[in-house]
Amino acid sequence: MGRKLVALQRRVARVLASWNDPHDTRPYPELEIVRNVDIAEDGEVNLTVKPARPHCPCCLLDLDALRKRLLDVKGVTFVHIHVVDIPAAPRWTRAVNR
Repeated sequence: MGRKLVALQRRVARVLASWNDPHDTRPYPELEIVRNVDIAEDGEVNLTVKPARPHCPCCLLDLDALRKRLLDVKGVTFVHIHVVDIPAAPRWTRAVNR
């Protein structure tokens, strides 16, 4: 694993560690919203998430904001968020990655 990839992983981890759920004061890692993070050498970031409140529109907007924030991270070229374990998960995934 190269130094560039390690630095990119740190930058992405910093964003995720400080990203708070809209219904809670605790960050995503404490709420176990992010289930998996995969960061490729070329800067592609794939997140697997389970929103805390699956029927809440502001959670969908929050995931969209998180995706945009991750795209601003130096070295990130593409972000895909895969929503799992909630009703209509494929629809959420399409909406967030539109």
